Amino acid sequence: MNESPQPTAEDPGTPDTSTASRRLLWLLLALLGAAAVGLGILILFLLRPPEAPPSNTSAQAEGCPMTIERSIYGIGTKPEDLLLRPMGVTVGPDGSVWVADTGHARLLEFDENGTFVREAGQGRLTSPYGLTFDETGSRLYVADWNAHQVFVFSGDGRYIESYPAADQDPSVFGQDGFTPFEVRVWGAFIVVSSNDGLYFFDRDGKVVDYWGTGKKSREVGGFSFPDAFDIDRNLDRFYVADTLNRRVVALDKTGTVLWVSGQPDEKNQIVGFWQLPRSVAVGPDGNVYVVDTFRFQNKCTGQGHIVVLSPDGDLIGEFGAGGPGEDTFNFPEKLAIGPDGIFAIADRENGRIALFRLDGLPQVDKSEANLYAKSFVRFADTTP
Repeated sequence: MNESPQPTAEDPGTPDTSTASRRLLWLLLALLGAAAVGLGILILFLLRPPEAPPSNTSAQAEGCPMTIERSIYGIGTKPEDLLLRPMGVTVGPDGSVWVADTGHARLLEFDENGTFVREAGQGRLTSPYGLTFDETGSRLYVADWNAHQVFVFSGDGRYIESYPAADQDPSVFGQDGFTPFEVRVWGAFIVVSSNDGLYFFDRDGKVVDYWGTGKKSREVGGFSFPDAFDIDRNLDRFYVADTLNRRVVALDKTGTVLWVSGQPDEKNQIVGFWQLPRSVAVGPDGNVYVVDTFRFQNKCTGQGHIVVLSPDGDLIGEFGAGGPGEDTFNFPEKLAIGPDGIFAIADRENGRIALFRLDGLPQVDKSEANLYAKSFVRFADTTP
């Protein structure tokens, strides 16, 4: 009987089980590695930032009234020179553009051509937000919500004083305290919006009047974080973006509510036209321009970041697409209108101030007009 030959190094014969296991293990590791690489590529693809649309996309869209004239991204190209979450802007009587560079806790001034002029407020400001000039352009008021003060600077950026006065009794600000969001000069008064309403200061920094209910409230005449307001000087009328109540309120010079857009219905639920109104500006045409941070589509017309109302509260139009492009807005904040009619908007998450002009307004979308009408209530005669 012949014995079967034993395998040798030169004649390996049938491979042993350990060799086969190692080969299988290496194959599995290779497959897992390839799968991991593929998964990584897929994740990077899904998380890639959206491509910016080409310049002037909105201006070229049919029916879009907006043409971006220029954008201000900072004072240089270094990271510390770029705007960081800019939330406020105003245009001076001379056409200069002042920016609340909120993420850097500073003010920046640019001339009417967009050239950097000066920096101000560093070391004093913490969260600059609402900005406004007085009638002469010699005093710039800055609402700083985190510092709980309104700072006053000269027209060339020198610090002058702050509100409230040091000896102001803090109890006048109610249970929510003083958190200034917006500021306007109205005759002898400095008017400031805070958590629960509007506070009227005299020039000595003392509160002399208040519109609100003493606490954050949804009832008519109450407010909840009114981030912005503006005043029609011809009508002595106030328009308030009552942000967390998701409504816009018009009041006369005595504080009487004229109309409310976004009033709760009979079930005390707000009909959802407004999403997050955060700025108001009265235009030279007398219309009211409201910035709604969360109200937008990926096209210029239809739903828009900027809603235009008549002084009587009628819906006239809306425009402004959402997105990261040059002609879109990404979490827009304060809106200002210059003496020559140019619009300036703090486009926060795009890290810029966008300056644009309008050529007419698009026709109102019927479904949006119906939705708007459901939440509109008129309380008083608005005839001048």
